[in-house]
This record gives sequence, C-alpha cells and structure tokens, in this order.
Amino acid sequence: MIVTCTMNPSLDYFLEFDKRVKNGAMNRAAMQYFRPAGKGINVSVVLNNLQIPSRATGFLGGFVRDFYVQLLQQYPYIEPSFTYIPQQTRINVKVADNKEETELNVDGPAITDSDMKKLKEKVERLNDGDYFVLAGHCQEYLFDTVDQMLAAGEECGAKICLDTNIEIIEKTLARRPFMVKRRVRDLGQRNGDDAAIEQAAQALHEAGAQHVLVLGDDSRRAWMVCDQGTYVCDVLDDGEKAVITVGAGDAMQAGFLMDWLRSMDALDSFRYGCAAARAAALSHDFGGREEVESGYQSRKVVQK
Repeated sequence: MIVTCTMNPSLDYFLEFDKRVKNGAMNRAAMQYFRPAGKGINVSVVLNNLQIPSRATGFLGGFVRDFYVQLLQQYPYIEPSFTYIPQQTRINVKVADNKEETELNVDGPAITDSDMKKLKEKVERLNDGDYFVLAGHCQEYLFDTVDQMLAAGEECGAKICLDTNIEIIEKTLARRPFMVKRRVRDLGQRNGDDAAIEQAAQALHEAGAQHVLVLGDDSRRAWMVCDQGTYVCDVLDDGEKAVITVGAGDAMQAGFLMDWLRSMDALDSFRYGCAAARAAALSHDFGGREEVESGYQSRKVVQK
C-alpha cells in the first residue's frame, strides 16, 4: 500500500485568465475550479489516475473539511484517512494568465500534540513493504515530532519518500530514505546550471537518499541520482508548453512509485515518472494513464 501524508493540505482555488492580469484593476477569469491539494494529495490523485490505490492521511478541519472529502470522492482509488482538527484548513489561490503563474498561499492551522499523536498512531500501523510519502510543507515546531513519526514508520518496514522541508530531510538521510524529491529551487540552484543541479542532487544521495529525483522549476527537464549513477530526461518535448506546472513534481513521484511496484527498475521508473510529470504539466487534471503511457514511450533517459 502507498500511504501519502500531507501535514498542511489546502483547498486550491484556480483562476485562469486569457489575458495578462492587471494589478489594481478588475480582471475576469476565463476558468475557475477547486482542487483538493497539497503535495501528498497530488501524489494520491495521480496514483488514482494510474489506477493505483493509495491511502491519504494528514490533517483536515473547519468548514473546508467536508467539501474537501467530497471532492476526493471523485477518485475511486483514494482512501481518505485524515485526522480531523477543529482549526480551519487553508484555502490557497492559484492565478494563471497567458504569461505567468502566481500563487497566493496562506499559513496552515496550528497542530497540537494530541493531533500529532493521532497521526503517529496511523503511521505505526504501516506494514512491511508499504510506501509512506510525506510531501509538502511542515510547520517548524513539528520537525522533531515528524522525525519520530518517520522513524516509527521505518521500524514497521515502510519505505519512506520525502518531499518536504530540508530540515526534516536532513534528519532522515542517515536512515536511508527510499526517495527524496526536490525542485531545482529547493536545491538553491537555477534552471540551466546543470552541473550545479547534479552536484546538489549527488550530495543528497551520498548523504543517504537511495533515489533523488529533481524536477526543473519550468518542468522541462528532470534528474535522478541513484546507486547506478546520475541521469537526465527531458520532460517536455521541443515546442510543448506547460499548461500549469503546479503538481508536476508530485506526478513525477507518483509515476516513479507506480512503475517501481511493477518493475523494481530505477531507470524505467524515472522514465515513467517523467512521463507522468509531462502529462500533469500539459493538463488541468494531471492527465490520465493513456497520456502518461504515450509520453513514456517517447521519453529518453540519458546517463551523465
């Protein structure tokens, strides 16, 4: 079983505009929609589109809670298993026009010791061979408790996958997490400086991460470092333009895990993950299995 955990989920409100958004003026959106979001949730949604079951955990609360769970009901392969809290789950606004994307995010609710205890109890029930994906921002005051929770999952035999605060990742590296996923900006690098990106990813691998996945901030290229070496793959083809890049990295994680379950081959899984990232970048709803399979056939992984 793949279990995803989103410590600070959000209800994302997307507004898309045909023209440039003008500051200080009235702008009318061409499209609006809600999406249950948060990095772990995105991983579960992509797995659902690939017909892979997952259990979604984390914290939900306030009036958003019921609407959020209702939105998840459209995904038959997601099993909600949230810890409910009285505080309000955040609502984020994503604005995209014909030139750029703008994100308006807010801080999440306060999480108590009692809340964390309930979540940790869920993690302590993981089984040998499960995959536990902790994805998304975590509140600083929870770092130590989250590290303890991850250690408990490892003791159960679960494979840990991380896309969260670097402080949590660094605490976990000595225990050799199965996967660490980063964006280029998370590594303190810039698109175009391939050597520096590869060096930063290699450092994470040498510190303990078994598989390091890195996606460019523009979602055009991805890297993987594992025991077999350092690899690169173009996510988007020449002439392709991303519709929206939010969630493409989460799709890459989901695609990697889906293929790993059937192949246990890091290179093939990286290739499939890049195909899933491409499908997500070219779609409003992450794309389906047909789109991913089509991209998978044409992706090429190159060793550096």
